[in-house]
Amino acid sequence: MNIETIELIFNIMVYVFVFLFGITIGSFLNVCIYRLPKGESLTANNSHCMTCGTEIKRYDLIPVLSWLILRGKCRACGAKITPRYMLIEALTGILFVLCYFFYPYTSNGIYFAMLALFISGLIVLAFQDLDTQEMCVSVLIYTGLIAAATHVLTLFDSSTGDPLLTMPADLKSCLIGMVSVSGALLLIGFVITPLIYSGFISQDHKDLRRLTRAYKAADDEKTRRKLDKKITAVKKAIRENGPVFGFGMGDIVVMAAGGLMLGWKATVTAVVFAIITGAVFGIIKRAVTDDEDASNAFAFGPFLILGLVIGAYTGGSIVDSYLNYMFGGM
Repeated sequence: MNIETIELIFNIMVYVFVFLFGITIGSFLNVCIYRLPKGESLTANNSHCMTCGTEIKRYDLIPVLSWLILRGKCRACGAKITPRYMLIEALTGILFVLCYFFYPYTSNGIYFAMLALFISGLIVLAFQDLDTQEMCVSVLIYTGLIAAATHVLTLFDSSTGDPLLTMPADLKSCLIGMVSVSGALLLIGFVITPLIYSGFISQDHKDLRRLTRAYKAADDEKTRRKLDKKITAVKKAIRENGPVFGFGMGDIVVMAAGGLMLGWKATVTAVVFAIITGAVFGIIKRAVTDDEDASNAFAFGPFLILGLVIGAYTGGSIVDSYLNYMFGGM
């Protein structure tokens, strides 16, 4: 057996191990996705069937394989188990393998492991946002801590004297990435969108401006009292409805963490991808949904997170290709 064959077998074994480790982590991510939004403990209660409540035996908790063997049904009552659990486990395994494929230990040290931990947090946030249109603060903090810890680890050397890990983006790029896209989303979501909504879209705000003008132009007290009551009612409706924001704080924080972990080029890739795919999804949803309010409301976080995952694997190559095409490498 020659050296090339030995290296091939070794690499295959490494990828298999990484995948198996990934689907195991994916099983835990399923628990996080389901329990964290409800405030439940991640360790106190054992997994159980959602239909009959029977505790699931350990041999039925083998990631991916158990669902396939049981054909997606509970062993105790035969109720169907959603394939999403199995798909999240498989997805996590595949993404872990891609982390090692794009950033092998021989060239980037343990960066692939830190990236895998970071992407694990993104998976939880994406599915939580899909389910509840909210992201758990604890998981957002986790992604930021992983990104910060990755930079700290670049300062340490391994036993061979080589850096413990090397990042594809330098600290300056990551700091720019942390504030650039998240700052833009903050400005758009919490300043520009509310101003546009209140100035041009909201019927309540339009009515308030119209009634206020009429109140100022009224020349008798009886008319003013009537207008004052209407103005009070409209103001109450505006307070009850609350302001309209373009993005949630979860979207902004996750992009800040993504920028710190991946650099500004990957973050720009992520937000461009998210805007395009989110717009296409919104158009399709509006076309197939009769309820206008329902068609306008959907979680944007998963699109941003999918963009971050793509940016994690492509790095700055997409932005570099665009700049080379447009400006000849400027």
